[in-house]
Amino acid sequence: MAKLTIAPLESRSVLVLNGKDVWTFLQNLITNDMKKVSDTQGIYAALLTAQGKFLHDFFILKSGDSYLLDCAAARKDDLIRRLTLYKLRADVTISEETRQVYALFGDGSHAAAELPEKLGTVSENNGLIYFADPRHLALGIRLYSKSVDNTAINLATAIPATESAYDTYRSSLGIPEGGRDILPEKNFLLEGNFEELNGVSFSKGCYVGQELTARTKHRGKVKKRLFRIEFDGELQEGDKIFDQGREIAEVRSFADGQGLALVRLEGLAGDSDKFEPKGVKLIQPDYVNLPAIN
Repeated sequence: MAKLTIAPLESRSVLVLNGKDVWTFLQNLITNDMKKVSDTQGIYAALLTAQGKFLHDFFILKSGDSYLLDCAAARKDDLIRRLTLYKLRADVTISEETRQVYALFGDGSHAAAELPEKLGTVSENNGLIYFADPRHLALGIRLYSKSVDNTAINLATAIPATESAYDTYRSSLGIPEGGRDILPEKNFLLEGNFEELNGVSFSKGCYVGQELTARTKHRGKVKKRLFRIEFDGELQEGDKIFDQGREIAEVRSFADGQGLALVRLEGLAGDSDKFEPKGVKLIQPDYVNLPAIN
C-alpha cells in the first residue's frame, strides 16, 4: 500500500441536481440503483446509449436536498446536454457547483477520514464531504471542498501530490477511467469491469441500455475486458498488442511503465513471451474473477 497521499483531481467537476423529480429521473436513466443513495451512502454509475454502449460514468451522492454528480470535467457539457434531453418536463434543475475534488489514498485513508472501511460511505462536516470510493477499497476516499485551498482539509499526515500520481496508483490497480479507458459509444459496460467495480445493478429494473446489459451478463457474452499492462518501453493510446501476429489487445492508457488495455479474452492461453511488443505483459486485475492468462 502507498503512503497516505492527497491529490487534487483537477479533471473532475461537480454537477448539482435539484427538484422533486431528481430521484426518479436518475433511477430511470442510470445503471446503478438510486435506492442505495442516502445521506450516508453514495454510488458509482453510468449513462448508456439505448443500445447499451457506454456514454458517461460518474459518482452520485446526496448533500441535503441536492444530489451531486462527480463527473469528468472535459465531458461535463455533453453529460449536461444528454441529461437535459431526458429531463423533458420533470422538476429537475442541473447546475455546476464550484467544489474542488480530492483523492485521499494510500495506507490509512479511511481512518484519516474517520470513515469505516466500507465502500460508498459518506460523511459531511462544515461543507466538506468525505466519500469512500465505491469501486474498490484500495482507492481510498474522495473529498469535496468548497474551498480550492486544501488547508481546509485537516489531513496533516497526508503527502501532497499531483493528479498524475493518483492516476498512476489507480492504474496499478487496473481500475479504468471512463472516457479514456472506456470509450464513449464504443464499449459495452461490462467490458470495462463495471460489474466488479459496483457500477451496475441487475435487480433494479429498467434504465436506458438495460436490456442489452442484462442479456450480455446472463448469456456470458463478454468477449473483451480491460486488463493491466506492464511494459518497459513506450506505448501510445490505440497501439495494438499481438500474439504471433494476431491482435489480442488495444492500449487505452499508458504512463510510467503501466496502463490499461482492452483484451480479447478468446484464445488468451498463449505464451506471453511471444507477445509483441516483446516484453509487454497483460495482467488480469485482482478484482476481476477470470482465468489468468499468464
